[in-house]
Amino acid sequence: MVQEQPKKRTRSRLAAVPLALACAAVPLGTLLSRFAGPGPESSPFLPWLLLAALGTVHAILFRRSGERLRPRFFLELGMFAVLCSIAVLYHKDILRQLAAITPVIPELVPAVMLCFCWLWVITFGLPDRADFQRFGAVLGLLCALDLGVEAFIYRAAPSLRWIGNADLLAGLLLICLCASLRPGPADNGLYEPDQGAPIYRALILAGILATLSRTGLFAAGWIYLCFGRGGRWYRTSVFLACFAALTVTFRLPITPSDLSRYVDYWLWAKSLSLFAQNPLILLTGLPLDHALPFTFPPEMIPVWERVTGSPTLFGAHLSQVPSFWLRLTLGWGAVLPAVCLIGLFTLVFRRLTRMGAGLAAVLFVQGVSTPLFYEPSTGAVAGLALFLALSPTQSRPGVNKRRPSGRSDTPQPEDDPADEWDMRPL
Repeated sequence: MVQEQPKKRTRSRLAAVPLALACAAVPLGTLLSRFAGPGPESSPFLPWLLLAALGTVHAILFRRSGERLRPRFFLELGMFAVLCSIAVLYHKDILRQLAAITPVIPELVPAVMLCFCWLWVITFGLPDRADFQRFGAVLGLLCALDLGVEAFIYRAAPSLRWIGNADLLAGLLLICLCASLRPGPADNGLYEPDQGAPIYRALILAGILATLSRTGLFAAGWIYLCFGRGGRWYRTSVFLACFAALTVTFRLPITPSDLSRYVDYWLWAKSLSLFAQNPLILLTGLPLDHALPFTFPPEMIPVWERVTGSPTLFGAHLSQVPSFWLRLTLGWGAVLPAVCLIGLFTLVFRRLTRMGAGLAAVLFVQGVSTPLFYEPSTGAVAGLALFLALSPTQSRPGVNKRRPSGRSDTPQPEDDPADEWDMRPL
C-alpha cells in the first residue's frame, strides 16, 4: 500500500503583513500621532497583538493542512473571543497575581518576538526577498521625504524623526538591504533566489543615507562593500557615500533629540566601569526588579530627565537601556549574549549566504545602539529575515528559475564579489 505524501504548503498572501506593518503602517501611525495632539498613550505592542489575534483566527479556521475546517470553527472562535475578553477586562487583576514575575516579563520580549515570527511562519509561510525589498523601498521613500521636510523646516536632521527613531529606521532598512544582496554560487544543490527590482534597492540605499544613523551607515557601507552588487568600483562608491554621510553626521547642528546619544554613551561608560569593579556581574547579571547601581553626576541629571522623561530620583532601570547587547548583559550576564552570538554565527556559517552574513553583521552592529529585538517592529522583521536566510531553497534539476533581468537565479562564480576582493564574508 502506497502512502500518500502530504501536500506542500504554499505561501499565503498574508505572509508579508508584518513587513507592511513595521515598514509602512507603524511609521505612518507615528507621524499621525505627532500631529494629532495629546491623547491616550498606546503601547507599541498593540498592533502586534492584533496581528497575533489575526494569525490565531486564521490558524483556527484553516489549521496547518491548508483546508478549511468549518464544524468547530465558531466554537473555537467563541472560546478565543471569551479568553481575549477576560484578558482585557481583568488584566489588572492578572498582573497583580503575576507581580512576582512582572520584572521578568519585559526582558522576555526578544524570545516572545522570535516565537511570534515562528508561529507566523508556520501559519502563513515565509515572506520572500521581494517582499522585504518592496516594503523596504516604501520605508526608504518615507525616510527620504521626512528628511527633506524636517531639514527644510528645522534646518537640522534630528535623530528622533516624525516617523520614528532614526537608528531603528536604519535597522529596518538594513535588514531589507540584506534581502537585496546578490546571491552566491549554488552550494550542494541549494541556491539563493534573486528577487526584487533595482528601484527597490536604490530606494533602500537612499533611505539608509537619509536616516543619517551612524551605526546604520557604518553597517551599510561594510555590508555593501563585502557582499553588495556590482563591480568593485560601484561597491566602493557606495561605501564612500556611506562614509561621507557618516562624516557629515558629526558636523550637523545638535538638536534636543540628539541628547539620547549622550545617554547611550554614558550608560555604556558606567556599565563598563561597573563590570571592571565587580566582574561577578558578568556571570550573574543584576536584579531585574531593582534600579541599576548608577549614580548621576550633576551635569547628567537634566539630560537624563529630558531624554527619559523620568526623574533621576527613581534611578536608571534596565528598560531604559537602549542597547540590546548591553541590556542583555546587565540583566542576564555575559553568558547569554555570548551563547546568542555563537548560536547566530553557527547557524549562519552552516550554509553561508550573503543574506545570512549581512544579517549577522546588522544584528551585531545595530545591537550596540538600538533595542533590536526589544522593539517589536525591528524584532519581527529581523526574526522573519533570519528564518528566511536560514531556510535552504532546493534547486530542482532541469529547472532554470527566471528573474526580471532574464538571467538565471544561480550566479556564476566569476560574479562573486568576495572573490574579487580575495576575502570571505565576515
